[in-house]
Amino acid sequence: MNKLTTTRRSFLKTSSLALLGSPWLLNSLPVPKKYKWGIILNTVRHEMTQNIRGTLSQLARMGYRYVEGNYYGESAAKYAEVLKDVGLKCIVGGSSMSSLQKDMRTWLETAETLEYKYITCYWPWLTSAENLTYDECMETAQRLNEVGRQVKAAGFRFTWHNHDKEFTEIREKTAFELLIENTDPDWVGVQMDLYWVRKGGANPLDLFEKYPGRFELFHVKDMDDTEEEEITCVGEGQIDFQEIFDHAKHAGMEYAMVEHEDTEEGKGIDCARTSIKHLDTIR
Repeated sequence: MNKLTTTRRSFLKTSSLALLGSPWLLNSLPVPKKYKWGIILNTVRHEMTQNIRGTLSQLARMGYRYVEGNYYGESAAKYAEVLKDVGLKCIVGGSSMSSLQKDMRTWLETAETLEYKYITCYWPWLTSAENLTYDECMETAQRLNEVGRQVKAAGFRFTWHNHDKEFTEIREKTAFELLIENTDPDWVGVQMDLYWVRKGGANPLDLFEKYPGRFELFHVKDMDDTEEEEITCVGEGQIDFQEIFDHAKHAGMEYAMVEHEDTEEGKGIDCARTSIKHLDTIR
């Protein structure tokens, strides 16, 4: 067992005992939600640059319990303290494949400090993925396996995130299918972006049925009903999230993270509020 894993497990054990011993915290715990709603903080990136603590506090009051993203402010350690103060848990962060390969040690140290459960690869390709080939998919799957093995050895879970590029057809399969079928589920999970699956012309339910248990994280963002099918706040578009979450257990989902990639300045918090209000109607 390496030093990172030992340190992380010891810290988590100590922290859990401390929480159990605090009557104030036990009495103030929120009523559990059916699903583990979180939010990736690029949704409120404008607000986070202006007021980190204030923005996180607002998200916690809305009912979010989990956040996603790398640290804000001068250091990961100080950011971790703020998260604890406001009652949020950062469960996942990460970067592109090229960055993870180049700076794995740094990413593992950040994960250790922020107590991530997952490290994700937001862009598994080393190219623009405009003209994917079978060979590139096989090489990418191999890289995902290699990184996933390292991440697991350090005590974390590894996932990769899709966009619409992965739904290009190659030799009667999509690139998405090639990556899933050629990665070891013990090392590599999937952070499914529901919007980009739909944008790519696929149906999440079909993928759940074909690859049950592989989709541990969701990015939850909606699609408007215009011809361009742009991103909109959850509940304001055409995606039937109730239908999707009816099959969340079969999919393997652990956490669902709200996202809007392009909120206007000053409107991220409103989008976060709209989104969780809609998700809280899901049964």
